[in-house]
Amino acid sequence: MHIQRVVLNSRPGKNGEPTPEHFRLEETSLVSDLNDGEVIVRTLYLSVDPYMRCRLNEDSGSDYLAPWQLSECLDGGGVGVVETSHCSTCSEGDVVTSFNWPWQTHAIMKGSGLQKVDLQLTDGHLSYFLGAVGMPGVTALLGVREKGHVTKGA
Repeated sequence: MHIQRVVLNSRPGKNGEPTPEHFRLEETSLVSDLNDGEVIVRTLYLSVDPYMRCRLNEDSGSDYLAPWQLSECLDGGGVGVVETSHCSTCSEGDVVTSFNWPWQTHAIMKGSGLQKVDLQLTDGHLSYFLGAVGMPGVTALLGVREKGHVTKGA
């Protein structure tokens, strides 16, 4: 299967602004031989989040956040649909999400790293899983609740 993916072409520098020249769209092939527990997903939505800027640097400045390597496919939050499954927990047609979604049109992923999407939570707007219902929303909720100490009735 022929796919497209976005890779890091060059680094913008620690304080530089990322531009299209820092990225490259590549065409490649996806081997469709799946191991047990793997699925082929088709990408529907990708997330662009503020933390990703740190990953463009040679040193992300964080112990828990690895920088992207040159010519490496970018990754982040994503939503897609399972097209082929060799996994007992994912079926063809399932809509799934992950915080480690490769920026490519299709990908082979481990079913254990995917979470099924509850379509009722978004009223059909799957991109919500990359915003208010996803990692940015959870970050905001925890910030308000844990650091802001907001309580009911306050």
